[in-house]
Amino acid sequence: MLALVLGCGSGMGRGPVNPGGPDGGGAILDAGPTPGLDGGPIPDAGADGGVSPDAGAGGEGGTEGGTATGQRIQLPPAGRLYHGVFPAGTTLPDSDVSMEAADAYRDAVGRPLAYVYFSNEWYLTKAFPQVTAEAIRARGAVPFIRLHMRSQQQQLVPDPTYTLDRINAGEFDGDLRAWAGGAKAFGTALVVQYGTEVNGDWNPWSAEYNGGLAVGPAKFKQAYRHIVQVMRAEGATNITWALHINGENWPGDDPRNNAGAYYPGDDVVDWIGFSLYQNYGAGDPLCRDVAALLEAREAELGAAARSKPLFVFELGTSMTSTQCDPGGWVRQTLTDLLDGRWEELHGFAWWDETTADGSIVMRVPDTPALQQPFHDVLNGPLGSNLQDRPVVK
Repeated sequence: MLALVLGCGSGMGRGPVNPGGPDGGGAILDAGPTPGLDGGPIPDAGADGGVSPDAGAGGEGGTEGGTATGQRIQLPPAGRLYHGVFPAGTTLPDSDVSMEAADAYRDAVGRPLAYVYFSNEWYLTKAFPQVTAEAIRARGAVPFIRLHMRSQQQQLVPDPTYTLDRINAGEFDGDLRAWAGGAKAFGTALVVQYGTEVNGDWNPWSAEYNGGLAVGPAKFKQAYRHIVQVMRAEGATNITWALHINGENWPGDDPRNNAGAYYPGDDVVDWIGFSLYQNYGAGDPLCRDVAALLEAREAELGAAARSKPLFVFELGTSMTSTQCDPGGWVRQTLTDLLDGRWEELHGFAWWDETTADGSIVMRVPDTPALQQPFHDVLNGPLGSNLQDRPVVK
C-alpha cells in the first residue's frame, strides 16, 4: 500500500472514507529503496525495486514451479480455490514485499500459498523482477505481478511520463519488449496485471488523468491491449493476463467509470479480479457488504463476468474497525469462500499489512484475532477445498 489518501492508497482499493492518512497527500518517493528494517540493505533493488533480504529459497521446494518454458497457471480443480497473499515489506510497502512476511503468513495460517502478489514499480525499475519472482517460485508458488507503469508514487495526479497516450503511441515498446524477454526467460508460470483498480480515481492510468471519462476508458482499453500484444509478440506465453477491478467505483457509479467501461476484451484478459475490503481502518466509518459489491461489479462486466474466471485479488479488513467485528467477518468470509457461496470465484489473496502508525491492522501473523479464524477455517472441514499448489502446464 502506498501513501494513504482518503484512507488508503493504490495498494488497497478504497471507497468513501475520511482523509487524513498517515502520509497526508501521498509524498513522491522517487529516491529508490531504502534499507529494510528486517535485515539490512535490500539486495538487487535496481532489478526488483525492493525485494527484502530474506528472498532466498524457502523450505517448501519448488516442484510446481518447474522449468519448462511456456508453462502457464491453470484454474484449480472444480470446487477448489487458490489462496495467495500480498506480504507487505517495511520500507516501501506497495513495492517492497518481504519473503520473510510471506513465510510468516504461510506459517500462521497453516497452509501453503498458490501465488504471491507484489508490485513492479517502474519509478524504481523497468526491469522484469527476476529476484522476487525466483524467490516466490522457490517456495512453490506462482509470482503474481502488478505491472505499475508510473514514474512516481504521488496519487490523484497525472503521471508525467507513462500516460495512456504515450503507451498507445508505442513510446515504451522497447521497455515492454525487454520486460517480456525477462518474463519469457523466467520460463514458468506468471500472472501479470496492468491497471490496478482502474475504476477508482487514485492511480495515473485511470480516466481522470487521461482526458476524463469521455475518452479515458477507451484509452485505457487500448493501452491494456497494446501492452499484452507487445509482450505476446515477444513470446512471453507463460503470462496469464489479469484485469484488476476495485470493489467500489469511485468517486461514483457513473457508467463511464464502472467495471464494464474498462474491459479491454476477451482476447487479452485471462482472469478478472476484485479488491474487496470490509473496512480500511481508522477514519473509515463503513462496514461494507462485499457480497453486494461483488454482485454489482459482476453485473457491470456482463458477459465477461460469466465467461472469464473471477478472483478476489485483494481481500481485507482492519482490526481497528471495531464497529465491524473484523474477526467475525474474517471467519464468515473465509467460510463462505471455501463453502462455495460464490461458485464463480477461483481464488483469493489477503492483503497482509499493518501500517506503521497502527491505523490499519491487517497483518495476520502479528494479530491473534485474525490468525485464529484464518487457521481455524483454512485447516477445518472446509480446508480440503483449498488448492494448496498451483496447477501449471
